[in-house]
Amino acid sequence: MHPLGEPMQHLQLLARMAKALGVDLTEAFHRGEISAEDWAEMITSCCGCDGPEGCKRWLDAQERAGGAVPAGLPLGQCCNAARLLHLREGSP
Repeated sequence: MHPLGEPMQHLQLLARMAKALGVDLTEAFHRGEISAEDWAEMITSCCGCDGPEGCKRWLDAQERAGGAVPAGLPLGQCCNAARLLHLREGSP
C-alpha cells in the first residue's frame, strides 16, 4: 500500500475526469444522485489510486482532442470511471 495522495490535487483530477465525461458533480450532488459521503469516497479512492499519472495523461490527450468522450472509450486507469459513467447515464 502506498501513501494517499494530496486531496486537493485528486479533487481536481476527479473534477477533470467528470468534466471530460460530461458529468457535473455539483449538479449531481444537488439532485441527490450522490451524497457528501459518495463524493468523499470518490476523492479518497482517487487519492489511494496507483495510477494518477495515467489519468492525467489520458485527460490531457482528451482535452487536446477537444471533444466529448464517446461512451465506449477506455478511461485510462480511473478508479472512479464506472461511477462517473453511471452518473452520466443517469443512474447513481
